[in-house]
Amino acid sequence: MGMFYTASPKEMLQIRNKIFLDFGLPALQKKGFQESPFSTACFGKDDIGGYSYALCRLSDAAQLEMITVHIVRGDRWIQISLNIFELKPKVESMAQLKGVDGLQFALPPNSISDMRLRCDDFKGPPLLNYHYMFRNHKIKSYLTKSGLTRSANDLSKIIGSDLTDIDYFVKRWHDLHQPATTTWEGHPV
Repeated sequence: MGMFYTASPKEMLQIRNKIFLDFGLPALQKKGFQESPFSTACFGKDDIGGYSYALCRLSDAAQLEMITVHIVRGDRWIQISLNIFELKPKVESMAQLKGVDGLQFALPPNSISDMRLRCDDFKGPPLLNYHYMFRNHKIKSYLTKSGLTRSANDLSKIIGSDLTDIDYFVKRWHDLHQPATTTWEGHPV
């Protein structure tokens, strides 16, 4: 029996998905995010062997705030992205968007303002943003099974904390970008 432990890609995928479902999704739901109403949105297992989740909410200013989560097979990250849009005509509730094709929201020019949490939300050189180098959405290196468990627990705390404080990232997004004005289908106005 070897001294070192290496988790299989399937096990790593399951660990990260469980972390998001147990800590990230409830935190976002408490902040008013719900499963995306768009007909093209993913919520669960995707076609390429990973998991994708699309969530939305309407802000107090009636802007559409979209969170996209990708958990890709073969890597260690939980990739969480935020983008915000001004919809014309104004949307009063998420139910109005039920079944609308939202594919254009993920394509340029709309995707240009997509901000990945803990990667794209800082100004200035990364060295001046020291906490970003160590507090990211990734399972850290490990050598043993207990090391993997410890790294997964650390990631759980970070995901739970960051998504509980999602309004901080929304504010950071507004510091860096302006909401694109689009139709309900994501076509620029």
